[in-house]
Amino acid sequence: MLQKIIIFFIIFFSVILQLTVFTNIFFFGLGPNILLLLTIYWTTQAGFEKALARNISAGFAYDLATFCIIGTHIASFTLVAFFVGFISKRFLVVARNWRILILAITIIFGTLANNLFLNGLFEIGSYFGKNSIGSVPVSFFSSILAKEVILNILFFPLIYFLLKKIEHSNFFQVRKSIF
Repeated sequence: MLQKIIIFFIIFFSVILQLTVFTNIFFFGLGPNILLLLTIYWTTQAGFEKALARNISAGFAYDLATFCIIGTHIASFTLVAFFVGFISKRFLVVARNWRILILAITIIFGTLANNLFLNGLFEIGSYFGKNSIGSVPVSFFSSILAKEVILNILFFPLIYFLLKKIEHSNFFQVRKSIF
């Protein structure tokens, strides 16, 4: 139970950081996509099936915070998690020496796939007359997307080591009671 509460607070503070702090610090209101990086981290560490509930929670929190149609970012994060799970099962287990390069390529393609899928969902929503407040599609060949990819690559080690530290702390250790 404590583990779920900690994950809730990680998602909650990541949404706040992503939407309020990083959009004011970085250029053009663009910052790293922390929730996407959390999705990539959880999927590479636990696998697609075990990280699915966390990824859905992250997408749901992001949909609520950006006033998007509920399910938009859930579907996007789930698709990226499926892609990352496929890559991590095939390549990250075998190639220990190339792990950093494979993770960087996974972050690049995960960011591009997330953007492409969100643009498709926003186009479908606008076709049916459902424009949401947070739906600002970014064109696929823009410098803004390239900046987001670079920021995601730069921020992933910070998230990776921070979450590794949290996982190895006493909060996530399972304690057995002797009765």
